Amino acid sequence: MSEQSRGPAEPPRDTLAVWQRTRDLDKRIDGVSERLDTLEGLNLGDAVADLALTVKKLAEKPKSPKIAVWNWQLMNPQQQAEAWGFLLDWVMNTFRVRYPRSFMEMLGYDKSAVSCWHLHEDMVESLTGLMGAWHWAFTDPNSEPLRVAEWLGRWRADAVQQGKFILAKCNLHPEPNNPYAGHKDPLANKHTDPPPDLLQHIHLLKTGEVPS
Repeated sequence: MSEQSRGPAEPPRDTLAVWQRTRDLDKRIDGVSERLDTLEGLNLGDAVADLALTVKKLAEKPKSPKIAVWNWQLMNPQQQAEAWGFLLDWVMNTFRVRYPRSFMEMLGYDKSAVSCWHLHEDMVESLTGLMGAWHWAFTDPNSEPLRVAEWLGRWRADAVQQGKFILAKCNLHPEPNNPYAGHKDPLANKHTDPPPDLLQHIHLLKTGEVPS
């Protein structure tokens, strides 16, 4: 058989191996390129920046706890008992001891050795707010001198005036069987029913029949 009749010469085995590896590498490069395109679409830079900001905030010094606001109307009996314990402790061991004149004038002890302050819900609310403001000024780690000055010059004086107003009609004359004789219920013997025309107007508003 002549040289011309032979088929094309096969490439050396080494050349085939290199070609196969090159083709496999090309496929891998295409795969990596597709993955990179996918990652770019995920905005990883922004995600990493947001993550870094979150970590930074978590590493910062935590803010002081917010002073809770008490709503006596929503408290169950157990919660009220606990709240009374906190309030009495502050009233008797902080307010009475450190601010005796304010304590006496607000709660009526400047007029009588007996006071019915605890029988007035608005007085209890006023004392609760005063106690909360005191903690905000004196026990909050982030407090400043201005808070203390504001409590001493504003909130305390305002609470004393509230207390005097609340107890203005209560001229106690304690009796053996009634230590709070003279206590006046703010709603006692008062015509406090809402005006009928106002109730009718509210009803029309609720039903959509608003009067012209």
